Amino acid sequence: MSQTLKMSFEIWPNMPWGRLEICGPAWNSWGDKELDWCIRRIAKYGYEGFDVIYPKIMELRPHEYADAVVKVKRAMEETGLGFSSIGCHTTFVSPRYFDRENGIAKFKKAIDSAADMGAETVVTLVGDGYYDPPLYNLMTRKEAWKQVVEATRDVADYAGGKGVDVSIELIQGTLINSVDAMLKLLELVDRPNVYCCVDVGTFYTTVKPRMPIREAILKLGDRIKVTHVKDEVGFPNIMQSQHVWFGGGYADFKEMADALKEVGYQNFNSVEWEAWQAGGLYGVGEPSGIGLADFDRVAEEALEYLEEFGWGKAR
Repeated sequence: MSQTLKMSFEIWPNMPWGRLEICGPAWNSWGDKELDWCIRRIAKYGYEGFDVIYPKIMELRPHEYADAVVKVKRAMEETGLGFSSIGCHTTFVSPRYFDRENGIAKFKKAIDSAADMGAETVVTLVGDGYYDPPLYNLMTRKEAWKQVVEATRDVADYAGGKGVDVSIELIQGTLINSVDAMLKLLELVDRPNVYCCVDVGTFYTTVKPRMPIREAILKLGDRIKVTHVKDEVGFPNIMQSQHVWFGGGYADFKEMADALKEVGYQNFNSVEWEAWQAGGLYGVGEPSGIGLADFDRVAEEALEYLEEFGWGKAR
């Protein structure tokens, strides 16, 4: 297990999820910077790749988009950084057909951007919940599973034609909230370009109560495409699961690093810092309510911390 785990860093816009109360009108120090500026900044701190939350791309006005694509590709060429993923959380499950159709269309636009800019995969959780928010009040589990499978096949076929992969994030509150549910989804969808996104924080709040972490990673094996590296506390639902500074939560980063190395994982591991968003009792951020929004500090100090536990150019 001497291999290295290559690290990327996630680029966020300000107020990434719009009116979503658990995130709030959040601000970070890179939120108003252009993508190519962020890429060069990430390279400065020693990362090998970057990820982009899709609303950062959506902020581009139509007349700005082509120029931004050129700038991103130039920054990638000059820095040698790889474009790991686009994060596009969207709606695959809903009793409201128009929300679901809009969600699928949005995801396909993110796939277009991935193809234009050279991203390897587009990531989504299976929104809009099922357990949290409790859509089971409005639709059966059978109906929800049918929607998930059909939507995932649809976007996977679209992405396949553009040379892009689709990664489904195992996350609390959704139908895909366990390793067994993820394996079931992969089997039912039956597309070679559909993978699992492993969120380290979620695995310790939501997966570990059901099975040991090593066993979970061994089961998923080569179906893991990207990992989100963060620390977390709280319960296995969205509302009361909060992100905390590295070392302050439940995650055992050495255990996870060892498990990923054991299965020969070669893809990117993205530092996904979310605690700059709304926190407190009902937010996704720092439980105290104040999270670090200085992304220069985040980029530098997160990597320093993780290297101590076997990530990146491990110390």
